[in-house]
Amino acid sequence: MDGRAALLDSAEPLFQHPHIIRYDADCFTIRDKDVFVYSAALHYCRVPKELWRDRILKLKLAGFNTIETYVFWNYHEPVEGQVDMREIEEFIQLVKELGMWLILRIGPYVCAEWDAGGFPHWLIAKQFPLRSDHPESIKSSQYWYDRVLPIVKKNMITVDGPVIMVQIENEYDYWHIPAQQKMNYVTALAHMVWKAGVDVPIITNWVSQARENSNPVMARIMDTADFYPHWNIQKETTQAIATLRKEEPTSPIGIAELQGGWFSQYGGKLSEDQDGVNAAQLNLLTKSVIERGTAFTNLYMGHGGTNFEWAARKVTTTYDYAAPVSEPGGLWDKYYAARAIGSFLDQFGPMLVRSGETEFATSTSTDVSVSLRKNGKSGFLFIRENANDDQQFQITFPDPAAAGKKDFKIPREGKLSIRARGMKMLPVEVAIPGGQLRYSTAEVLASGSQGKLNYLIVYGEPGEPAEIALAAEEKPHLQGAVSYEYFDAETKTAVVGFSIGTSSQMFLWNDKLQIVVLPRRLAERTYTAKLTSTAEEEPIQIPVITDCALMTASKATNDSLTVTLDYAAGEHELCTLMPTEPVECRVDGNPTHFHYDSKLQYASVNVSTPHLPFQPLLLVDGEYRVETFDPSQGDWLKTAPAPLEKLGKLPYGYVKYRAIFEYHKEAKLFLETQTEDSKQVFLNGSHIAELSTPKKLVSCELGEWAKPGQNVLEISYEAFGSENGNKEMSELKGITAIRMGDEGKSRTLDAVAIQRFSLAATSPQEAKRTGAQGTWRKGQVSDSPGAVGLVPAYTWFRTEFPLTSSPDRFTPLKLKIDADRDALIYVNGRFIGYYQTIGPQSEFYLPEPYLHFESSQPNVVMVMLAYTDGLQHLKQLVVSPYSQFATRRTEVEFRWKPGTAVS
Repeated sequence: MDGRAALLDSAEPLFQHPHIIRYDADCFTIRDKDVFVYSAALHYCRVPKELWRDRILKLKLAGFNTIETYVFWNYHEPVEGQVDMREIEEFIQLVKELGMWLILRIGPYVCAEWDAGGFPHWLIAKQFPLRSDHPESIKSSQYWYDRVLPIVKKNMITVDGPVIMVQIENEYDYWHIPAQQKMNYVTALAHMVWKAGVDVPIITNWVSQARENSNPVMARIMDTADFYPHWNIQKETTQAIATLRKEEPTSPIGIAELQGGWFSQYGGKLSEDQDGVNAAQLNLLTKSVIERGTAFTNLYMGHGGTNFEWAARKVTTTYDYAAPVSEPGGLWDKYYAARAIGSFLDQFGPMLVRSGETEFATSTSTDVSVSLRKNGKSGFLFIRENANDDQQFQITFPDPAAAGKKDFKIPREGKLSIRARGMKMLPVEVAIPGGQLRYSTAEVLASGSQGKLNYLIVYGEPGEPAEIALAAEEKPHLQGAVSYEYFDAETKTAVVGFSIGTSSQMFLWNDKLQIVVLPRRLAERTYTAKLTSTAEEEPIQIPVITDCALMTASKATNDSLTVTLDYAAGEHELCTLMPTEPVECRVDGNPTHFHYDSKLQYASVNVSTPHLPFQPLLLVDGEYRVETFDPSQGDWLKTAPAPLEKLGKLPYGYVKYRAIFEYHKEAKLFLETQTEDSKQVFLNGSHIAELSTPKKLVSCELGEWAKPGQNVLEISYEAFGSENGNKEMSELKGITAIRMGDEGKSRTLDAVAIQRFSLAATSPQEAKRTGAQGTWRKGQVSDSPGAVGLVPAYTWFRTEFPLTSSPDRFTPLKLKIDADRDALIYVNGRFIGYYQTIGPQSEFYLPEPYLHFESSQPNVVMVMLAYTDGLQHLKQLVVSPYSQFATRRTEVEFRWKPGTAVS
């Protein structure tokens, strides 16, 4: 018995309800069933509430069984004492309603490219050491946990809720304080969780203290890893997983964050343009960590969403992350790569998580590695390309059912092939409906039963040779074209060889097993509907083979099957495996010709999807107003410079400072700031470049800018988020001091006016309240010239556009801006983006709930251009579709004579 097991044996049980949830060295067991926890991250506050259902369902349809989210303290309590937890409670209930499990990562620290890593700014203003065993840190953590843990407790799986794990802290190994302080802090957090009555497993992520299993508290916490290796997969994951296995010997190998993409920063590249975050990388990375024994992965992100005013410093508005479900909800190749893995885990996950250590097999190519994980007489073969080049090869591996007495040498003819950076995960000696699959060199998408007829669907890249071996008492009877076939009477094995085509292929094995061979792209878009049967206890499973974007619903009775599919524009073939010929097919309610093959027992129908009609809208005409540093306009505070956190709710945007002073021939003007935020500084309307940098202490020669008598100093402070990690996260924001003189002697300006929120004037009521009346003038994009250089002013431009929509279409929209000034963008009064001229983001998602469709009420776009008093810096505004994600919803119905559907 190891140290951890001994401690747990004599201490409080690790699992209060082991029949509901428990884990061991191999895997989690939920309701007495072993599971591979296949999780995807989705942050509720990065997605408009009205879109939660759509995004969660898309992840569920990709095969994920779990959703993971942080719970963001500063989002729920931006002002001290004003706590609103309703959104997380609603999110939890929706996850439960949709039949998924949930992992809650409750912090207090979350990272997540989120402002201040989740800590409220009013808390940061108290200036004690965050994430430490300092009494105030412990006290504040207890304060937050007292608000979030009651929600966790009433939604645990042990009380019929969806929550299966709770994570405390996050990536603590990267926070540099003494180890004992970390141990004290993690211990305190764990006791808070248990004291609150939480009895689901507690996990951490890169928290070395949790691996100290000689400690009775740490022995009850499961540590996990996270990996963002891009293409450097083997180097960054192999040894780290081996170390985790050694240091957490009684826990399953878990990865709390497995790279699902990467975020974008201003001045860098958009996520989609970065290397090592595409579909092929997701396939290679996920299968590689599974090969090493991982039984819990959380794809970060499954859906990234949008940073609505909560981005960390330098992080773009878009949090698309190159995630499988894109920012506007569209699906791309990465989604389907994740879905193919999800389909495999749905079939073989319980067997896979109980498979043993990897045994290496042999390949005739030194650039192709082959390994086998065994579970009794079954196993899983992993084939990986390691040289970033297409390969041809043969392999030899032991037959797990033969107890080392027999090897499989494949293929029987020719060679196998694998693409550069490719990886396959293949079942060996597994039972499938109607037989025993010895192996398949094509990957398995699905297997199932249609009563008397069973099916096996496999897939690969077009042009690849493939081979399937099945247990057989005698040489089988085959219908359909194959490249070759063999029968081994001694081992009772039948082998067929074939080549992956560009469309579906089928052959029938002994009139009982339908083998369907698909190209990868078609396979990843194939779904399964279930048909209710009165003759069978289990429902009939009907694969729907087609190149749809998504099958959103299926409905079946004894005499009909209806599927709802989202299609891109173009021509599509839909094929279904059916043991009985339908009498009718309808597409969107209209009778449609279909074909039925009585020998191979499938029906097919052609579906034509028209091109979607939306044309880009060029927004030109509107009205504008210039906002200056006028103390008579809006709400101003008159105070000495102070941290913005101490002045009220911290803004996300431009903060104005204005001061008037008499110049007495002082040598220099000094500005000090709390942190390295950007700022633009003007004296008497002139821009001072030396002062307009993010540095905390800047100065200029005052005599070059000041004039005798009264001078006006205007500063635009850019408060766009704080660091999400490292010690800079604890820094306050705003201007600390304004001084005049020299290094040794100076005087301080204490009479400063501060306006924390700019004047959007989005409504007559707001305009009246702020005093911004009668200032709007007609204007056009690239019109109304003003000053060429930077000036202490912002220019607002307001324009309108109508929208129509059809309920059967999904066409997400975006606003593209071209400007040579930074800008804030609003639609119908809702903030949708922060544009910077350095890029990379120039397109901003227009969330459907923010828009008015088919309404007499137009959509209003407002753009605030920084440091200009005219419109000449705004070059273009265009509303256009994400055409790559546009789909039309189509309903296809098959009907049979009553009582014959499953005969």
